[in-house]
Amino acid sequence: MIRSQYDFRKPINYIRYGRMSDPGQNPSSPDQQFATVDLALGRCGYNHWNHLTDYRDDGISGRFLRKRLAYQKMLFDIKSGAVSPDVILVDDIDRFGRVDDLKEIRRDLYHKYGVLVLDAKSNFGDPNTPQGRMYNAMEEVRAVEEGKTKAHRVFRGKRDAISRGRWSGGKPPFGYQLETHQEVINGRPRSYSIIVPDPETANTIKLLFRKADETGWGQDRLSKFLNNHEDVSEHHKPFHGSTVGSWLDNEIYIGKMVWPKVTTDIISDCRVIEKIPVEEQLCIDDYCTPIVEHDVFDRVRRIRKARGQLRKAALTESTPQSDKQIKAPAPGMTLRYLLTGLVRCGHCNRSMVPSRGGSYVTKNNETREYTAYACPGYKSGICSNNKTIPEKWLRQMVIDAIKCRLFPSS
Repeated sequence: MIRSQYDFRKPINYIRYGRMSDPGQNPSSPDQQFATVDLALGRCGYNHWNHLTDYRDDGISGRFLRKRLAYQKMLFDIKSGAVSPDVILVDDIDRFGRVDDLKEIRRDLYHKYGVLVLDAKSNFGDPNTPQGRMYNAMEEVRAVEEGKTKAHRVFRGKRDAISRGRWSGGKPPFGYQLETHQEVINGRPRSYSIIVPDPETANTIKLLFRKADETGWGQDRLSKFLNNHEDVSEHHKPFHGSTVGSWLDNEIYIGKMVWPKVTTDIISDCRVIEKIPVEEQLCIDDYCTPIVEHDVFDRVRRIRKARGQLRKAALTESTPQSDKQIKAPAPGMTLRYLLTGLVRCGHCNRSMVPSRGGSYVTKNNETREYTAYACPGYKSGICSNNKTIPEKWLRQMVIDAIKCRLFPSS
């Protein structure tokens, strides 16, 4: 059995890592964490340890890994040999991360690079002892589950507020504004908010639904209509197609609250969105004052539903369907076109998207399709770039450029 090859009584090289989740927190929070680490070092009699450097992330959730730039730099410096610490010291283990694979990360650091992650809360206890392993296992579970417990309490409070016709917090929907009220509970005054139509933005919502009802246009044409309309305040422009689509589907504009529609989580550094079953949703018909008539909303919804079914049917024809019951929560993306997300508009710097045309048959009886990249901002009227770039041509240009870079001519 491999035994530990270090002695805490001897000089040990260490780096400190600090993190705070909310940018609205005390900006000195990581500094306070470093001070707590130093106090614990003195209390344990480890003043002879050698401090190498510090890494800190401000305003980044511990459930993310790749987005924590200082954290990634710390790992890169360790793996590249730029720094050679024996231990990484943190105030509490949840400052290092709140991810499910925290155990694997710590084990990888130790086995491959000889680096331990120790926390001041346990007085830097040896994690390789039976007591240390038990403590680490409990703390790693706590670091992950504590966030879920807090989220459950917040969810419970929001559900209670909504069931009482009150706003649960955050920015109100476009078209509404907050109205504050007071109540007395146990002799103490408390304030709460409800949402009421905002005179300026509510007119924009009415204009949108009226146009959608009259024309049957899609969300991109409707967003372009709003961006070019003189009665819509320039302060709220530009409008994007996806935003307009979400407004057209939101029952709040007929005074009905449906909550929650989706639940989110972070898995493998990706925000995963999952729909909530209808039977688990809270529906309140007279939650607020409506902005749009019910019959108008219903007609627009039927139009969008029919268009969505056509789009889904077309997608089903080109995409093989799987009857697999358990699906991966964060499977990543399978890109049909290799340059997706890499092509940028030269006017507005938006990510250009591939648009596939209909299939056609060549003179040699080969079935082909025409695909071109276009700026999504042009459809919404917020970008003047109406150029389309053939995907096949662009892909070949990129391949040629890579070949020239890798194999320069002598």
